[in-house]
Amino acid sequence: MSETPASAAALHFELSQFLYREAALLDAQEWDAWGALFTSDGVYWVPAARDQVDAVHHVSLIHENALLREIRLNRLKKQEASSLASLSSSHLVSNVIVATADHATGRYTVHSRFVVAQHASWGTSAFHGGYTHELARDASGELKIRLKRVDLVNVAAPLGDVLTLL
Repeated sequence: MSETPASAAALHFELSQFLYREAALLDAQEWDAWGALFTSDGVYWVPAARDQVDAVHHVSLIHENALLREIRLNRLKKQEASSLASLSSSHLVSNVIVATADHATGRYTVHSRFVVAQHASWGTSAFHGGYTHELARDASGELKIRLKRVDLVNVAAPLGDVLTLL
């Protein structure tokens, strides 16, 4: 049985709000709360090439499991590097599309577009591209990130320093 327009709209709203909340956590530098959005086996991935399908057999800009995310988050929290002392960001998420929805398993794939402005002591830079979020409901019904894939528009160009989380 297919979804009714009302239930599809409610799901789209819920998933969109999840993405917007994630962006707000990143901008507020709520690193622990952002890390808690992931499942225990969740992955944060920034491929190094367009249409890259494999993070294991190909170089990635970022490919982090729970342990590597925690190391990154601890570095961001401590701000021991001078480049992180004045770090701030602004995430804009738009064009949210629910690509797949499996209500029986509580799994969803969501595509969206983003612009991230990052400011540090040396200046401001911008990153643009698309997100793919694979989300799953946990035992309590809360949405969690199984995979956050960040596809940069200019992945083939020199990127500079990515100090914040995209």
